[in-house]
Amino acid sequence: MTGGDGRRPSALIISGASWNRMVRVPELPRGGPQTIFAEGSHEALGSSGAGKALNLRVCGMEAALWCRLGRDEPGRRVREALSRAGVEALVEDDPAGTMEHVNLMDPAGGRVSVFVVRGSLDEPVGEPWRSELIRRAVGADVVAVTIFEQTRSLLAPLRAAGVPLWVDVHDHDGVDPYHRDYVEAASFLQLSSVAMPGWRSFAEGRVRAGATAVVCTHGADGASVVTAEGWVEVPAVPVAEVVDTNGAGDAFFAGFASGWVAGLDVLTCARRGAERAAAAVGSWELA
Repeated sequence: MTGGDGRRPSALIISGASWNRMVRVPELPRGGPQTIFAEGSHEALGSSGAGKALNLRVCGMEAALWCRLGRDEPGRRVREALSRAGVEALVEDDPAGTMEHVNLMDPAGGRVSVFVVRGSLDEPVGEPWRSELIRRAVGADVVAVTIFEQTRSLLAPLRAAGVPLWVDVHDHDGVDPYHRDYVEAASFLQLSSVAMPGWRSFAEGRVRAGATAVVCTHGADGASVVTAEGWVEVPAVPVAEVVDTNGAGDAFFAGFASGWVAGLDVLTCARRGAERAAAAVGSWELA
């Protein structure tokens, strides 16, 4: 995938990365003490930023991921996984340690995430990384910001620098004030409809407010995209066997974004997103 000038489009993801253990259980735990016999488990690179970076690389884009990692074994594994995928790791040392999650997964794709090690998610990005990330963002084709508190202070300066921001608010309910800054800063907004009955009017409102495109994913029911030209609907791509739903939304994001920067029409971009999401759920890895 190359642009008209012969170079590969580039993406900067300002986010995080974690080392995860996925534990497959027959059903998610309900209230009260209980014993659960797992049906299997595996470890892999995790977190939404890493998922976007890996999938953007698969889509043919150069990708750089800013994240905080500890000088520990999980951090070493994260660095190695990013390197194998061809992702440039922009790493700030985290004295609180590398994020670690345990995700309980049921056969239907339901998930309970336990943050075993939280890392410094609430510490704002400071110098010299603040200036470096803004400099890199100005020259990137896609700049994605994850909704971790550590990135909030970058929203205003990135917008002031004229950078269109790609933001995924995941299962935002349309009300939670935590997400407001990210929603309002996004030129390209993605969300899941799972927690938002009024997703359609919410998305249309964001386009009226100036967003270029809003992507609403519906899991097995496909996705919808609205721009100033109206709505586009795409079905989910059938999958023979759903192995692991972790990273499906990030994969859709990457397929759509890579198509957009290549100048493809909205419907084709959305179809690329659906194809990437199907590939992700059929794999134990994020991409």
